[in-house]
Amino acid sequence: MPTPSTAPPQQGASKVWLQTGPLAFGHPLRGADRVHEKVSEVPDLQIPFPGVWEVSYHALNAVAVVSPHLYVHTALFINGVLIPGSEAQSGLAGVNATLRATAGQTLLQTFAAGDVVTLHAYRIGTGEAVIESGGDGRTGIMAHWVSAV
Repeated sequence: MPTPSTAPPQQGASKVWLQTGPLAFGHPLRGADRVHEKVSEVPDLQIPFPGVWEVSYHALNAVAVVSPHLYVHTALFINGVLIPGSEAQSGLAGVNATLRATAGQTLLQTFAAGDVVTLHAYRIGTGEAVIESGGDGRTGIMAHWVSAV
């Protein structure tokens, strides 16, 4: 499995970029409705030094609906705790329908050195829901250092 690629940790001039990928995987969401699970195939992104970071992610999801609706909810977590405002949702209402979509968010967040950012997801409804990444669409996390605190 690929590991996060990082620029050498340098402060100043906004020169630090971190990102995962490119990744190739399929992660079925098998948990209960509205219960976050870590998308373990996406490597943890460790913040090398404190400051304000612009963090973004995108998550390719596929749903096959067999009930009135099926949605995929994604979010970023820091050290195992939800980052409010990082949530995104896509999905479909209607029976026997299939959708593939990429959802994500971009936000500014203050981090301490060593904080770990992870991608989590859950489903709402009945059917098959998968977070994917491959040549036809990617899932990943990116971070760009903006300033000191």
